[in-house]
Amino acid sequence: MQIKKPVSAIWDFLVQTEVENDKDGSNKGVPQRIKTNSSSDPRAIVTNRKRLLLPSTMQPVTTSSTIAFYAYMIATIQSVTIQHSLVFDVVKTNVGNGYHPSTGVFIAPETGFYVFTWTMRESGNCRHSTQLMVNTSEIGIIHVHVGSGADLAGTGVVVTHVNAGDDVYVRTHALWNDCYISSSSSGRSSFAGWKLS
Repeated sequence: MQIKKPVSAIWDFLVQTEVENDKDGSNKGVPQRIKTNSSSDPRAIVTNRKRLLLPSTMQPVTTSSTIAFYAYMIATIQSVTIQHSLVFDVVKTNVGNGYHPSTGVFIAPETGFYVFTWTMRESGNCRHSTQLMVNTSEIGIIHVHVGSGADLAGTGVVVTHVNAGDDVYVRTHALWNDCYISSSSSGRSSFAGWKLS
């Protein structure tokens, strides 16, 4: 009984390649035809060591630094005035250090597209309109109006282009500012943002 060696089985699959060149000896831009030699000789060698792969059409992945923040108000704000910048003083995430809890302003570390979201909680017959601002321009607005004895929250989400150094913040609108903005362990008023890759 003859046992076939695994090596010879592998060599059965080896092929010798030969690229047929065009008349001037160049094969640039010319489809290549492969001739095979199914020799079972383990000493067979590949006569042409060129890899016959198509060039990649995929673009290289570009990496940018991660930028993200999330902060909320520690307590309810009483007597909010018009066009008042809101401060979200408890910072849970601040990757890239763009958010400044003392002012409530996110200063973009890099130019790009960002997602920003803010939630305002109201209760007890209060109402507020709040704006998402980039420098001095309103980019988004939400309005929350709560009836007597009720408790509500409203959330705004914006996707926008921001330049490095731009200020992004939430402020109260010139109209519709009655009562207070709630934030407690039962529900937080918050501000968050992150850069899209």
